[in-house]
Amino acid sequence: MAAAAVLLAAAACSADPQTEDGASAPSERQASEQTFVVGVTRGMMVMGPEVRTLKPCEEETELWLVPIESVQRAYEALASEPHAPVFVEVEGIREPAPAVGFGADYSGQLRLTSLIRAESAVEGLGCDENLLETVFRATGQEPFWHVRVLRDRIVLATPDIPSTIFSGARPFPLDDGWRFEALSTGPETVHLRLDVTRGSCTDSMVGSMYTWVASLNVGGQVRRGCAWEGRLAPGRGSASGINR
Repeated sequence: MAAAAVLLAAAACSADPQTEDGASAPSERQASEQTFVVGVTRGMMVMGPEVRTLKPCEEETELWLVPIESVQRAYEALASEPHAPVFVEVEGIREPAPAVGFGADYSGQLRLTSLIRAESAVEGLGCDENLLETVFRATGQEPFWHVRVLRDRIVLATPDIPSTIFSGARPFPLDDGWRFEALSTGPETVHLRLDVTRGSCTDSMVGSMYTWVASLNVGGQVRRGCAWEGRLAPGRGSASGINR
């Protein structure tokens, strides 16, 4: 009898601990194997009844989303219908998939903390946009303009001038953003100044949402628009988006 009691006690000690609801709590080894990665993710987001997922660019897997209010509002504004894809760039914490519920069938979970930008999957470039050599991109409407800030130059495109190169693109810090200045490389010298500052910004034509406001001054003519970061943006990785 004494030996049986010892065996029962040993079995009880080796059993998985139980949580308050009766489910098995993770062991120390299991907890150490779980990875929690904080960072920026770009990809296609889908939301609808019983579905909220994000497929990161350049990955084959889909993640279950734990959304925040700003992301839900952006999806409702840009999706043509439930389950329609919307391109987003978000900050969040990548976690193991939940043990139960709709998210249990996915390879992982992304707990969102902020929205950086959201674009229509039809209007924008989405995952095909290459930002590796880009500091900032900015665009505006009425009249349309588009700027690419690269490491050593700025490229301006308008309906009248498909591509104009301005030399020089060193960032100067502002109170809540950056200023870039450059001179045209053509026969006539034209000064360009681009200011990008933190703030919510919506493209007036397609409704895309950003967290940088742009002000472009070319030869004394000022135009307004929105901007978004490339991989070479100053402070990239510590940028904060719309939290709620």
